[in-house]
This record gives sequence, structure tokens and C-alpha cells, in this order.
Amino acid sequence: MLTNNRRILVVDDSDAIHRDFLEILKPRRSSFELDAMEASIFGVRAAAPPALDFELTFASQGAEALEKVQQARGGAAPYALAFVDMRMPPGWDGLETLTHLWAADPTLQAVICSAYSDHSWAEITEKLGVTDRFLILKKPFDPVEVRQIACALTEKWNQAERSSRAEVDLRRSEAKNRGILTALPDALLVVARDGLCRDFKPARGAAAPTLVFRPGESISAALGDALGVQMGRYVELAIDTGNAQSFELRQGEKGGTRHFEARVAGIDADEALVLLRDVTEERQRDEAIEQQRAREDAMRAQNETLLSISTPLIPITDDIVVMPLVGELEASRLQQAQETLLQGIVARGARVAILDVTGVPRVTPVVADEIVRMAQGARLLGAEIMLTGIRPEVAQTLVALGQGFSGLSTQRTLQSGIAFAMGRRPGGRDASCERT
Repeated sequence: MLTNNRRILVVDDSDAIHRDFLEILKPRRSSFELDAMEASIFGVRAAAPPALDFELTFASQGAEALEKVQQARGGAAPYALAFVDMRMPPGWDGLETLTHLWAADPTLQAVICSAYSDHSWAEITEKLGVTDRFLILKKPFDPVEVRQIACALTEKWNQAERSSRAEVDLRRSEAKNRGILTALPDALLVVARDGLCRDFKPARGAAAPTLVFRPGESISAALGDALGVQMGRYVELAIDTGNAQSFELRQGEKGGTRHFEARVAGIDADEALVLLRDVTEERQRDEAIEQQRAREDAMRAQNETLLSISTPLIPITDDIVVMPLVGELEASRLQQAQETLLQGIVARGARVAILDVTGVPRVTPVVADEIVRMAQGARLLGAEIMLTGIRPEVAQTLVALGQGFSGLSTQRTLQSGIAFAMGRRPGGRDASCERT
């Protein structure tokens, strides 16, 4: 469709009338130059050129006019206005022609042109109906009147077209919004500023809605006073600020607490739209995840505590400590034992650290290698590692490691290891012998 339609159809059986309309609605530039010259000579003000550029089409009979209107309408370039002569022998007269034209294009504005009183007003309205889509123009024409009519009626057509498009767009937008709201899984309600429910749609697919609002009743009737007041505050805030609000409602039931996520948007100065989504399952899932995470953290802390307990560092004297190892030695336990041992050596300033493996059923090459690493770490801190409780099969594993155990003291039992370590203390028996 044209955005600014100035197309005019002139239906008259006289070529002279066609030329008159051309002169009036599409005057040649030279005529205005003559008018300007006349004004300069005689002091008469020249008329200004027409502000609108009309597009004229001519037809000599009603049937021809109907064909042109149909073609224009089908080609999305309709006429805005038709000047129709009342008498056009031998074909249709003006009333008959206009009846056919309106059947083809109901939006067409029209002017019936006549020099005679062929039909009374009653006859015209009986034929065409009472409508504002046509005017009657008497011949001979006043050029100014023709221009005014052409300007007014083409502009009227354009205004009607714009209004029609705006209405169509509005209906499409409303239909789209209704479709979106219908497709939403949420419960929808319209709440007035005073807290009354104006409209309510349950959640889509909900067999038994957990929240039911009744139009005309206060929202507190469904939510209770406290929650009703809470929602009312958000409704007022959304209306007054124009900003969407969101909050969560918690409603206690026999089976537990229901959680609803609420979003509020102002509609106008008195109403707001509220979307309610039941998020109980999501919240329960989140709570289950948090509980699982808490259990895992507790188990992790418990395991760490057990590891620290399973690898205790026992002080014998100020500079001698014992770490008894019991059970299978896994990587995590060995790591914990090494950390506990090295931290204890530093904290106590230990000179000798005894690792007792009496309670270890077997020492794998990996375990033996970790013991070597512990000994190397202890030496870097100025302490000596002594290994006690070695059984024959353990000794074979250690021998297989070769030079890794060079410099590592060993004793058969924990008691002999403690005695040996204490004898090497400054002031001890062995130490005094060494000094001699």
C-alpha cells in the first residue's frame, strides 16, 4: 500500500472535463510564471504552486473506471479519490458507477459531479446509503474548491489507511501477547493497586493448582494476610516505578513448603501483571544438592581426621618422636603421614623420628619408595629417620631397593629403636662412649 496516496481517478465522458482537471490539479509551470508576471505588472499577488503532487488517471465510462479500480487495487496501488460525473451516456450513470466502484474498493473516497439535479438527496442516500465517503460538486467547477476537495479527501483516505494499519498492528500485537501468555507455563493474574484480583489463569498443565485466585477477591484470600501484603507491596512498586519486580513466596502446606517465584510488571497506573511459577521441585533439588555437598564435606573432613588419627606422631622426649603405621598404606595415608611427620619435626625440633611398621602387613616398592622420600625430607630438616618393626619379608623388599636406604637406621622392634635413640641423645650412655 502507498504511504502517501495522491492517486485520483476522473470518470467523465468529456475530454474537455479531463483537461480541466489536469489544469486545476496538475497546472503547468508556465501558468505560474504568467501569474507572477501579471502580479509584477498589475500588483496582484501570484498564487502559490500546489503543495501536493496529484497523480491523475482518466476514464470515459463507468465500466472502464471499474476495470481501472480493480487493476489498481490488485496491484497494491489503489486510488484514494474518484471524481465521477453523474451523466455518462450510454453507460452507467454516476450513482451506478459509484456503486460498482465501492464494491471493488470500499475505501475509495468519491465526488459526484453534476450540472443538473438528476437525483434528489433521498434518492442518492437510498442508492449509496448514508456515508461520509462522498461529496457532491456542482458544475461549473471552482478550481479552488476542486483543489480543496482533492486535498481533503486524499488526506482523509491516508489518515484512514494509517488508522487501519495501526489497528491491524495493534490486533496482531495483542494476539501475539495473548499467545505468549497462553503458552507460558506460569500462573498469571492481574492485580489492582488495592490488592484485588482482576483476572487469573492457572498454570498451564496444572491438574490441581496449588494457588487459586478468584477475580473480585483480595489476593490475601488465596495467600493469607502476610503474603498478600508482601505481594501488594511489590505490585505498588512495579506500578509506581515502571520497573519489573521479582520475589519468592513460601507457602506452608501439609506436605511441606511450596515455593513460588513471582515476577511483577506494571500494566497501567492501576494494575499489574503477576507471573507465578511453582519452583518447589527446583528448590527441593537445590536443597538435596546442598545436603549432599554438606555430607561430602563432612565425610571429607572425617576422612582427614581419620587419616591424622591413623598416622599419629607421638613424642617420646623433647627431641624423639614416634609414628606407628598400622594397616595398608595407601597413597593418601602416606601423604598424610609425610605431612604430619615433617610438620612435627619442625614444631618440636625433633632430632630422631621413628617410623614403626610393625602393624603394616606388607611393604610394597611404592610404600618403600615413599619411606625413602620421608627420610630424605627429614634429613633436610636436620632429623634422622629410624625404621623399626621390620619383618623378614619387609626386609627383602627394602634390600631390593638397593642404595635408596643407605644412611637409614633400622631396629628390629620399637622398644629397641627407642632405647637406641635415647642412648644416642646428648648425655646418654652411647653418646658418652662416643665422646671418649
